[in-house]
Amino acid sequence: MRTMLFATLTSIGFAAAALSPALGAPQMMGLVANNSAVPLQCQRGECFAELTAFCLQPLRSSPIRGTPYRLHDNDSLVAIATTKDGRTIELDPGRDLRFKAERSHVAVRVSLSAREMFRLGLEKVHITVARNATLVPVAVSGDRTPLQPDEIAATAGRLRVFGGEYVDREQQWMPVARMANRLINALPPGGRVSQQERRGLWAKTIRPDDVAATPAGTGQRLRVIYDDCRQAVATARRPSLRRCLESKHDSMVGALNNQYWHAIKLGS
Repeated sequence: MRTMLFATLTSIGFAAAALSPALGAPQMMGLVANNSAVPLQCQRGECFAELTAFCLQPLRSSPIRGTPYRLHDNDSLVAIATTKDGRTIELDPGRDLRFKAERSHVAVRVSLSAREMFRLGLEKVHITVARNATLVPVAVSGDRTPLQPDEIAATAGRLRVFGGEYVDREQQWMPVARMANRLINALPPGGRVSQQERRGLWAKTIRPDDVAATPAGTGQRLRVIYDDCRQAVATARRPSLRRCLESKHDSMVGALNNQYWHAIKLGS
């Protein structure tokens, strides 16, 4: 396993590392499976949600905000929509949804335009991410170091499975990050809500059964983060609850991502 992983990283990464990030395709990312469906919220002509992600290729550059991505496998994500007349339909994620990097390699925005929601007669859309989902950056004309088919296959295959052990299925901080992501998605894009709404967010979003289904200590760790963010907003140390929770989420996922990168470099 050690030799195979090191050989994989060497063959698909070192050449890209020597080139300017501006001239090469950014890194592929893993989408972290969610334990419950994430609803899209609609604001300013777009219906969207935020998904937890992590970098699979440390030797390629991190994406800038707005970088478009596509699913490597459409079956790795399910989008269930409720129509205005009460029917339930399944969308085609590769055709109907858009994926863009939101905050470097740790958060992705999945969206559907409000115009398209109206055209399809949709009332609500919920997103569920399956195990080992992978995102590939959309190819850009003139890219000097485009992703090659063998690189994509290796990254979405061996490296994605390996990353799952260090990030997706980590049992101390990933469960907290998943639940922090639920709190983030329950807040408006700017995150500015009243004090009463901040107090009620936990009860509205985090159910006792959800906490009971997580590893021991998850609820306590999340509560510390949540209370710290509420206090940070109340004392003007943070501009909004959403921004604070995003920062906490990104730190947790980033630390786990670093462990994955270190494990790849060691070939363990």
